Amino acid sequence: MDSTNIPKAEESCVVYPWEPCYDNEMQMKASFEDNYLDHLSNLKIESNPSQNTLTTIACGVSLNVTKGLIEEFCERGVSIVIFDFSGLSFEQSRKMVFEIRQGVFNYSLKKNNQVPYSMTLVLDLGGSCITTGSIFHTKPIQRLIELSTNAHVYVTNDVEYKFKCTEDRIYVNSDLILRLKTNDRIYLDYGKIELAVIRVDEDEVYCVIKRGELLGSEKTVHIPKIPIGSTTLSKLDEEKIRTAIQLKVDVILVPGVRNSVFFDHVRKFVNTERGGDISLYAKIDNTVGLENFDDILPVVDGVFLNRPNLSMEVGHDKIFLAQKIVLSKCNVAGKPTITYGEYLNSMEVSTVPTNAEVNDLINTVMDGTDCIYLDVTMRSENKSHCIQYASSLCRQGEATIWEQQLFTELNKKSKPKIDPAYAISIGCVEVSFKCHAAAIIVITTSGMSARLIARYRPRCPILAIVRHGKSARKLSVWRNVIALQYIDPIENIWSKEIENRTRFAMDFGKRKGILHQGDLVLHMSCSKQNAGFANTMSLFYVSAGDFVNA
Repeated sequence: MDSTNIPKAEESCVVYPWEPCYDNEMQMKASFEDNYLDHLSNLKIESNPSQNTLTTIACGVSLNVTKGLIEEFCERGVSIVIFDFSGLSFEQSRKMVFEIRQGVFNYSLKKNNQVPYSMTLVLDLGGSCITTGSIFHTKPIQRLIELSTNAHVYVTNDVEYKFKCTEDRIYVNSDLILRLKTNDRIYLDYGKIELAVIRVDEDEVYCVIKRGELLGSEKTVHIPKIPIGSTTLSKLDEEKIRTAIQLKVDVILVPGVRNSVFFDHVRKFVNTERGGDISLYAKIDNTVGLENFDDILPVVDGVFLNRPNLSMEVGHDKIFLAQKIVLSKCNVAGKPTITYGEYLNSMEVSTVPTNAEVNDLINTVMDGTDCIYLDVTMRSENKSHCIQYASSLCRQGEATIWEQQLFTELNKKSKPKIDPAYAISIGCVEVSFKCHAAAIIVITTSGMSARLIARYRPRCPILAIVRHGKSARKLSVWRNVIALQYIDPIENIWSKEIENRTRFAMDFGKRKGILHQGDLVLHMSCSKQNAGFANTMSLFYVSAGDFVNA
């Protein structure tokens, strides 16, 4: 390329690693301090976070999802959609998945420069749980009833009241209530309403309302010492799994996991049904699963932390401890995590979340989750605003993570002698810190190299270039990873193939604003085709037109 064609004004944008950056972006000074107090004291209110959200955003969708909504999700950077097949026929399930995939295809074709967008499809098995019935509507617009503190109410499992719940009598779909004793507790809607048992009759329980609140239809019921969820794989769950395999979903969330034996049973069933390429994530939603987490973690592909359900058993005052325990162990083990905590729920009706919701989401990011699950998008009228707000909060949390200590501790966990793939991944992340790299480009086949690099939490995005769509979609769960499917014809010469994929990544990074002229990019690839893992590391500077060797 002729250097005379480059405008002189662009030369001032070039930054070399020996000219350290003293700007106040991304809490740079605080992140690399040597002790915790210095890290905290050097945080700056006016510091600007990165423009790129590293934490993955997941959104829930329902049967009425449209391809237009999915295009909107893609535009806002959503990488995961979570859905449930409960109550749906195979044709309804197929239609829902088709709408999602068609929306992703339309966005890729129209707005993503024909680059396939990697959207992970996640099936939530749901499992069995106890819920209330539907509210009896005495007014056309009535959606809630009020259970007042110190008032009395009957709780019944008589199906006659399934669609007739009132302030006087609440239906629940379980006969477990009849095993209760005087002064036992029943919690409705994740503990918002607390009932105390006065007496147990033949088919109902008479209770006093210790803590009242408004109650809607089909809300979760929790009875202490009776875990929510089934301990076996029901026939309905088996049918859902068969449907998921036929529709080629990417991840299945397994509820009610108590130990590794149960999870192995689920995996065996999935493999028997020829679904071995589907990742299985354990839902941690009960105290037994939390107590056996060390037993469960090695056999799972990832973890879904269901805070609302778990908080009903460990207590609302201790759920923050459970979150820190689960996320830290997953970070050490290198397993991806999706955290659900009813984030930004007030934005269902409001344009601004509460201070508590803001702090809750940011603290979850700082605790080390890979993905934040926003189920508020299933109810809010302004879904894009919810996603945009969550992304902004994620960036603030990412900027304030104590990177120096996090990387040091993760590195210490990898004691010699370690696998060479792990060693070069650690070296890659350390070099990216030292050089203030704008991005890490990884040429990978299975996605293993990108996962290992993401495991050690670099500070910049990882552009993982893969040829297989399934591998790209599975990678999208991980924090930092932007998985790009490369669909151009394969080159016979491996060096030419690497050059083409690298150019593709650089063009994408420039177009999305991840890379700018003068940025330093770290490049990882295999020295030869099918080498097993990326074993060659190099550096590039981003130029106005192409990339040049550092």
